[in-house]
Amino acid sequence: MVLEGYLNHPPQGPGQEGELYPVARFGVDRPLLLLGTDGFIGQAAAKRELESSWAAMLSHGRTRRRQIDRAAHWVFTDYASLAPQLQAAGLMTAEARRALVGAVEPAVSVPRVRHHVRSFFARHLAR
Repeated sequence: MVLEGYLNHPPQGPGQEGELYPVARFGVDRPLLLLGTDGFIGQAAAKRELESSWAAMLSHGRTRRRQIDRAAHWVFTDYASLAPQLQAAGLMTAEARRALVGAVEPAVSVPRVRHHVRSFFARHLAR
């Protein structure tokens, strides 16, 4: 399982693509879940790089992609619950919260992340 992680080395220079990790070049012999968000933070070039490495992985089969909508990268961490509380306490702006975890409420995002992780492992791990 990959939670919005790159599947390639960092580029050597601006405008270049990083070399794909072997897993993205050759694929896997077991199921793999790529779980991402629609609000991936960072520069447009960083998002293109992530998408490029994920596309390479998806081309081999045995890999599925799922997405958490209205979310940003750090929704996969405790920030999903903490950032809204910090915003409510006036310790974080709404803009900073959206950049960190997206606009999705923790009552929605935390169960969605758990659902995707639990479903993947329930389906693919021997009991």
